[in-house]
Amino acid sequence: MPDPSTFDALSRLHARLTSGETVLNGWLHLPGGVSAEVMGQAGYDTLTIDLQHGLIGDGGLVSSLQAIAATPAAALARVPWLHPPDLMRALDAGAAGVICPMIDTAEQARALVHACRYAPQGGRSYGPTRASLVYPDYLGRADTQTLVFAMIETALALQNLDAILDTPGLSGVYVGPADLSLSLTGTATLDFSQGAAADAVAHIAREAERRQLIPGIFTQGGDLARHAISLGYRFVTAGSDVALLGGAAKAVLADLRGPPGRTTAPSY
Repeated sequence: MPDPSTFDALSRLHARLTSGETVLNGWLHLPGGVSAEVMGQAGYDTLTIDLQHGLIGDGGLVSSLQAIAATPAAALARVPWLHPPDLMRALDAGAAGVICPMIDTAEQARALVHACRYAPQGGRSYGPTRASLVYPDYLGRADTQTLVFAMIETALALQNLDAILDTPGLSGVYVGPADLSLSLTGTATLDFSQGAAADAVAHIAREAERRQLIPGIFTQGGDLARHAISLGYRFVTAGSDVALLGGAAKAVLADLRGPPGRTTAPSY
């Protein structure tokens, strides 16, 4: 009989991304686990628990991971900041990967990898309490299959992009378009199809692919997700639970009452 570990979410996600496939990621802001179940059963390949701007909080991490485990999706976590205990705790709880915000320098990228990889490659403390329950032979494959994404979302990160991408042990980079456009122009927008962020977003994808790293990006779905894929992005967030719920509700009410006033604020 084949080794059952080859069928778990960690191995499946790693195999798909290393073979060059594109995966569609859903973003989770809402606590309680039910939206995670809904999003996972909808067909997303992966779901990212947002511990930075979401409402889940560290206390809701495990319940969200357990809810995702009941669906076909693999689970990742976006940690609040570059703080090793947060990174290690998310991985020990069973996240198949982590996304770390505001990585601006090669030194920060090295610190990120160091916190997420076991010795001798890194300094992650051993204690995969839940990860070892859901991923057989976890220690033997954690360093090769766990995803570690550095977020590129500032002008400084763009200046240091080559050095960040050359960090050993990094799986890929993940673009935050709102913060990136805010840093470049003073205005936050998720639309990276034009304007100052457009060239930067395309450049990041090219440089990541050139190094055989995984380029990832946040979109609201639809045309922007398709555009990201056309640029070479292979880990593409296509909507969040909050935005999808709000958008569906507005569509129903617009159909019944007429469209509400337009807004230019980014919606996550």
